[in-house]
Amino acid sequence: MSEVARPAQLLAEIYGFAGAQDWQAVAARVHPEFTVYEAECLPFGGEWTGPDALQRVATAMYGTWAKAVVDIHEIVGGETWAVVVLSLTMTSKKTGRTFTQTVNEAGRFEGGLLKDLRIHYFDAAEVAAEAGE
Repeated sequence: MSEVARPAQLLAEIYGFAGAQDWQAVAARVHPEFTVYEAECLPFGGEWTGPDALQRVATAMYGTWAKAVVDIHEIVGGETWAVVVLSLTMTSKKTGRTFTQTVNEAGRFEGGLLKDLRIHYFDAAEVAAEAGE
């Protein structure tokens, strides 16, 4: 009998493939009804659905900034959920200011596939204020 991967391991794989922009590998590991939830106040906010949702939201998020760099600190999880703790350093196109936010991205798994991903910024209002041209 093969061991079933735990959510933290699965989420680490998905983030690795996303970082390498291997979107086919990401799509193969997400649920057909996969949804990413971003804060509504952000220019890339709202619900993004479908197997390509992570690619579309990543493109929108990175496109918002002059520069954006992700530094993953830790991925922890249990039986159904895993959480990525990361720092996101962004440079505003609007102001030129560079700032860093702590972000927690909580993923819920169903049947070994990522079903939804809820992204929580330390201060979404600051992110929204700095976003834009």
